[in-house]
Amino acid sequence: MREGLRPLRPDVAVTPCYWGGSAGSTLHANGISVPGYGTGRGVPGAGAGGTGAAGTGAEDGEPDEDVELWGLLYLDPLLELRLVASESTARQELAPGARPPGEALSSAALSLAGDPSLRGLLDAAGIGDEFASAVAAVLTSPDGRQFLRTPDAGAGAGVLARAFVAEAIRRRTERNGSAAAFDGTARDEAVARIVTLLPGDPSDEAGTHRGPVARRVKRLTGRLALGLASAQVVKRRSALTDAAHPAAGDVLLYLSRGAAIREIVAEAVRVAEPPVVLLAHSLGGIASLDLLVLRRLPEVELLVTVGSQAPFLYELGALPSLEHGSPLPAHVPRWLNVYDRRDLLSYVGAGVFPGRVDDVALDSRQPFPLSHSAYWSNPELYRLLAAELP
Repeated sequence: MREGLRPLRPDVAVTPCYWGGSAGSTLHANGISVPGYGTGRGVPGAGAGGTGAAGTGAEDGEPDEDVELWGLLYLDPLLELRLVASESTARQELAPGARPPGEALSSAALSLAGDPSLRGLLDAAGIGDEFASAVAAVLTSPDGRQFLRTPDAGAGAGVLARAFVAEAIRRRTERNGSAAAFDGTARDEAVARIVTLLPGDPSDEAGTHRGPVARRVKRLTGRLALGLASAQVVKRRSALTDAAHPAAGDVLLYLSRGAAIREIVAEAVRVAEPPVVLLAHSLGGIASLDLLVLRRLPEVELLVTVGSQAPFLYELGALPSLEHGSPLPAHVPRWLNVYDRRDLLSYVGAGVFPGRVDDVALDSRQPFPLSHSAYWSNPELYRLLAAELP
């Protein structure tokens, strides 16, 4: 701030107000509430030794390949079909006039919805209404048609079953805006039932990813799956907690017990030489607005919030100082709110506080989350402040 303002407004004194040291959040019991914190394991074992005993496999941080593959299929239901088709095509083309091995598979797939047992599993999962259209969409997609023409189609009942279920889940989520209440066991039971109803090579073991086709897909997805690997995230939970908890914890702490932070800001205002401009970033903007709503501070002539969530919390009814629908008190000074459309943690206030907030858009040309802090390296911010500061 000092460096940015010095060339434009050398007369302005910049005084810091750091509240994190005494009023910020901390893990008071050294992370004892976080599973596996500090041990290198994200999930304590639940083996023969009981709670807290060392476990094995996925519980010990090893990737669960089924879970990781499903993570990819939820994003792209046709991924597995596409990978199998691309590798199979590269290895072997169908002979002219040969009957596609997937013809029987396709015919059987169109009859799946008529099976009462499968219908019960799908209805219980909340995707019964989407399943028939999902099957049709997968079979008629370019990736589905290419897969059914490959030599591996006859052994790929599990691959196709997973595509049907993943596409049905995608459609259910898109239609209702939320994922179905569908746990992994229920999902796998539906896939297993589909596999028993489809012709194919039983070596795929009821769609459990252990057959030759599935093993090849696992090899092909490899590092791609690790990019979304929940097991790796779980394994690194200690490090992720250390990285995330100060910011997230400060927000939660402020919303439940924010008085200490507001008092530090109030003291900084008290010792500053008037006229005072209260300039605050992110959560600091929430605390500063709350302070000015709750207390008359006539020495503050201007509030500047940068990348702040205060308008959003007000609209939610979660701003501590002011219920939604209540106007800003007349004693709140002029408010300048700086935001960046690329900063997903910044919000605009003119709509919820008409006539009381001036929203100013800046473009840092940085992706989120870098955009949330990029204001301070943007010369436009300092030109704006130089013109607005008293």
